[in-house]
Amino acid sequence: HPVRLAEDGALIDIMSNGRFVLGAAIGYKPDEFALYGAELEKRGARFEEQLAIIKGLWTEGAVSFKGRYYQIEGRLEPKPLSRPHPPIWIGGWGDITLKRAATLADNWIPGPTADLPRLLAGKKQFLDHREAAGRAAAGRTAPVSEWPLTRDVIIAETDREARELAERHIMVSYRKEYAGGWKHPFIDASIATDLDGLMKNRFLIGGPDQVRKALEPFVKDYGLTHLICRLFFPGMPHRHIMRELELITKEVMPAFR
Repeated sequence: HPVRLAEDGALIDIMSNGRFVLGAAIGYKPDEFALYGAELEKRGARFEEQLAIIKGLWTEGAVSFKGRYYQIEGRLEPKPLSRPHPPIWIGGWGDITLKRAATLADNWIPGPTADLPRLLAGKKQFLDHREAAGRAAAGRTAPVSEWPLTRDVIIAETDREARELAERHIMVSYRKEYAGGWKHPFIDASIATDLDGLMKNRFLIGGPDQVRKALEPFVKDYGLTHLICRLFFPGMPHRHIMRELELITKEVMPAFR
């Protein structure tokens, strides 16, 4: 519910001294909507109302919102520390999503399923939408200076160990979900079974040196400033996830500072 999300976000922003970023997307998996008892249809229109309510509660005193899906009366206290409100990054790939990110949010956050050419095309489309909406004009809004990227990551001491972990944990899920009965809108079943292809375009898998090399074109050509790592996969030992965090912070990220 947007009021609950606005309240949770405000509290996290206060506890983190203004470092909270809200990442939001409309979703696409039928089972996830069924889990919440929500309809998959009209999710884009509901999403826009949710964003309007959240921003209103974060920035205004009393809020009176009467939409098609939500009717809200009241105020939120305490407000977030960030002004005018915590940044909102919208994720997704469709043209409508990129337009929403450019006009209703502060940034676009791509998911982990695209190679560099598709990322560059999405970035251009996002910036074109901002310009068309007048948000690129001087003084209208802050220029986009942060470019986040999400990647599926398995990093280990050696390339061989990382690949073995990927076969046991990532590829089992990909083959079952994406190459099985359910069809992902952006993952073709044929590539969901090809670890080498996925390592070239989507995954960061290997030892520290290989992961650094794989990241270089995203930093150089895409302008990557934030790397969001998906490290947990079904059956992955917790001790290895903690080791991954150590390897990323000590062996990978210093190379890009």
